[in-house]
Amino acid sequence: MTDDWNDYADGWDDNSDVRRYASCAFTTLDEHLDIRGKNWRSKRVLDFGCGTGLLAEKIAPHVEEVVAVDTSENMIAVLQEKQLQNVRAVHGDILAGGVPELENGFSEFDLICASSVCAFLPDYNGAVAVLAGLLNKGGHFVQWDWQASDDDGFGLTLKQMKAALEAARLGSIRAERIFEFKSDEQVMPVLIGAGIRNTE
Repeated sequence: MTDDWNDYADGWDDNSDVRRYASCAFTTLDEHLDIRGKNWRSKRVLDFGCGTGLLAEKIAPHVEEVVAVDTSENMIAVLQEKQLQNVRAVHGDILAGGVPELENGFSEFDLICASSVCAFLPDYNGAVAVLAGLLNKGGHFVQWDWQASDDDGFGLTLKQMKAALEAARLGSIRAERIFEFKSDEQVMPVLIGAGIRNTE
């Protein structure tokens, strides 16, 4: 991803569509994993491509720690200003490696989530494989992305999503349309992709 996202950081949280998307993602995450349940109190979460942390804000009260990472320095600056107690905001590209802040304790996550991120990545399959490797055994990977109308359109198809999750050797794979997002008289379907790092 490029640093073009820096241009969107100022005022990002004021966008009602952005906030609504984060709310829909959290609601479906809770339905999928019962993130508000007591079993998550001691768990660690990685919010990959966190932006200004709208999803991290919603997850943080229910877990031990959220490590929120983004390649946009300005987005991370907005998140840091929020001073969320158990959210560690980090600027860097974890897929490229070499992020000093992440050298220690940057693995063994119980959940890695990516909200409207993966479709923007140049190597989606490779990214999912890297992220899956940062999970604890039995840890969950969950992503939300716009559904592409075909293989050449923006977003991801169900076929592409399922293939990437399988290639990352995740189990209990789920790939389906999860909600529709209406904006400017346009209806845009959103997919959820999820899998579990095998315990074998």
